[in-house]
Amino acid sequence: MRTRRRVTVGRHPLIRRLRYRPVTRWFVTGMIVVVAAAFVQRTSADAADRRHRWGETRVVAVARQRIPIGAVIEAGAVTSQSWPVALVPEGALDSAPTGRTAIATIEAGEAVLAGRVAPDGLHGAAALVPAGWRALAIPVAPTVIALDVGDHVDLVAGFDVAEPTADRSPSLTVARDALVVAVDEQRVTVAVRDDDAERVAFAIVAGTVVPALRSS
Repeated sequence: MRTRRRVTVGRHPLIRRLRYRPVTRWFVTGMIVVVAAAFVQRTSADAADRRHRWGETRVVAVARQRIPIGAVIEAGAVTSQSWPVALVPEGALDSAPTGRTAIATIEAGEAVLAGRVAPDGLHGAAALVPAGWRALAIPVAPTVIALDVGDHVDLVAGFDVAEPTADRSPSLTVARDALVVAVDEQRVTVAVRDDDAERVAFAIVAGTVVPALRSS
């Protein structure tokens, strides 16, 4: 019967010679240092290549969820991300505008722009009125089309004219592309350009103003 020879690694003559020779230890240590240095150099080269291709980065405020127009931006709705400078849109904020009102819909994953949030301290309808515009409340009947904040409408005024003619039409458009800034059961509040405000106010008092929804 053949007997198996057991080889104890720790006691093998060759292993003993390698373990106890200083030259061998220095050689192995040197190889480890060379491999580590090569890895670091490769990683640094990859990072430099990415910077070369994408440029430097900066911190950008990014919406974590869809923020509708008129909503107050809550804590946690916006996060901070590092974006390549070349991809950062003009006007992007670098910190979350918590507590401010969105004056345009901000989609999830979109950079939050300064032009899409109202100045600090403005809320509700006042936050949505563009600079240089005025807001007016229009009484509405139940038959008026349902509107939402952010809709764009034309304002059509109707007047009581006994004998309508080509020169005396019973209705006319008193403002185009007005912005709906508030809606309730009794009125629609719209923002109109300053030049249209007096004409719309007269139409509200002298006749009936009906908002007509625009397609765009």
